[in-house]
Amino acid sequence: MATDTTLLVAKGITKHFPGVLALSNVDFECEKGEVHALMGENGAGKSTLSKIIAGVYPPNEGTISLDGQPVHFQNTKQAIASGISLVSQEFNLLPHLSVSENVFLTDDSYYHQRLSISNRKKMVADSRKLLADFGMEEFIDPYQKVESLSVAQKQIVEIIKAVSTKAKLVILDEPTATLSNKEVSSLFRVIRQLKADGMSFIMVSHRINEVYEISDRITVLRDGRLILLGAKTAELDQNDLIKNMVGREINDLYCCGTYQKQDLTNQPVVMEVRNMTDKRQYVKNVSFDLRKGEILGIAGLVGAGRTELIRCVFGIDPRFSGTVTVMGKTVPPNSIFSSMRHCMGFVPDDRHQVLLQQVSVVKNICLAHHVLSPGLFINKNKEDKQAEEQVKKLYIKIANLDHLVCNLSGGNQQKVLLGKWLMLNPKILFVDEPTRGIDIAAKCEIYSIMKQLAASGISIVMVSSEIPEILGVCDRTLIMRDGQLTANLDIEDTTEEKIGYYATLGTVEEAV
Repeated sequence: MATDTTLLVAKGITKHFPGVLALSNVDFECEKGEVHALMGENGAGKSTLSKIIAGVYPPNEGTISLDGQPVHFQNTKQAIASGISLVSQEFNLLPHLSVSENVFLTDDSYYHQRLSISNRKKMVADSRKLLADFGMEEFIDPYQKVESLSVAQKQIVEIIKAVSTKAKLVILDEPTATLSNKEVSSLFRVIRQLKADGMSFIMVSHRINEVYEISDRITVLRDGRLILLGAKTAELDQNDLIKNMVGREINDLYCCGTYQKQDLTNQPVVMEVRNMTDKRQYVKNVSFDLRKGEILGIAGLVGAGRTELIRCVFGIDPRFSGTVTVMGKTVPPNSIFSSMRHCMGFVPDDRHQVLLQQVSVVKNICLAHHVLSPGLFINKNKEDKQAEEQVKKLYIKIANLDHLVCNLSGGNQQKVLLGKWLMLNPKILFVDEPTRGIDIAAKCEIYSIMKQLAASGISIVMVSSEIPEILGVCDRTLIMRDGQLTANLDIEDTTEEKIGYYATLGTVEEAV
């Protein structure tokens, strides 16, 4: 029931898309000065409800009131003017503009007429202060073009942009999906400061431990319907939360009970990386080996060089020095095709950039195979059969092979991306943040798939910002700091504390 402390009330929200009932008679409330977590599996309707509140979509049915007054937003500009700001999973940044220009893009006070030097200086100074509040002043330059930022850096800019509007309500849709523990701590510190000043937050997240750390109440959606409304976080058991989210219990998230850890010491080395340095000096003189059937984790803070390392090894980013040897054969530098021919695959951290959203599942799965083995004619029957094998192997939930990728959940899209590379029968697979932005049930399926692949002899190098994921899935962990390797640990010797130490204070000498 709404009270004087209630900021937002949504009643009976229903939303139809062609052929899909996204939300059905959903209620939601948010108090002033609270963090309200909105949870559920992919496809539950969380993002749809968030976008309706923020003015992206109009509801087909239902009402919304803000501060006790009914509102009918026709667009996001009206919502922002009323004090509601949305940070969505799909970045809303202009890549050709600088960080500071993006942060204050909707603030008219910086854009009276033609932007003056004094306004630009103030914009940069204010951006630098906001970056300092997040502890990111050393990693992001206000003058830097957004197109040159990593995915994690773009996420931080999006959050800072929302906070800069001094909104009454900020909606954060998977805000920590690309952030390391240090960035998450900085974000939560700022949220607590703003909450104390009366700002409210709706936080959409799949990370249960973070929800319990930062939220005051939890609402759960499942299949577009309200399952649990505004339960106090401190009084809600985690197992009960998971059952409300997925309709069943999820036992052993990392599948440790199903797949026994194998002794890899006698397995052959399939890849040797020696003295790897990239041209931009994000990676500096890194060396490591990878054994057959091993899942090797790479941990560290944003900016440590984790993603840059595997991009350089795979040939996406130019190499300054160093060698890569796969099964005794040297891989030519700076060539994705050479890496593919040497039985390597690469699953990036942003599936939306590499999957063809308006194209069918079968064409996406077969894309890498066509690139590596182009021909004048396509055997559609053979293509369909091969794609169907991947769909079954990866448990991809689709009506048929012609199903458009844009209509799949995040977890199923991630499996399509895996299937695309598995079509090439790789011996080595690089995966960057493999469970970013997917729900807990889909995460469990991805972990199971990765362990099955490792058990079949495929070696995996996994970059992850989630320490429990590193500890639960990997056989060994490399930890990076400032582009250098600071630790190389067997998983039995790895703890959250050790990862934190080597990611922030560890030295190269300690890794030798």
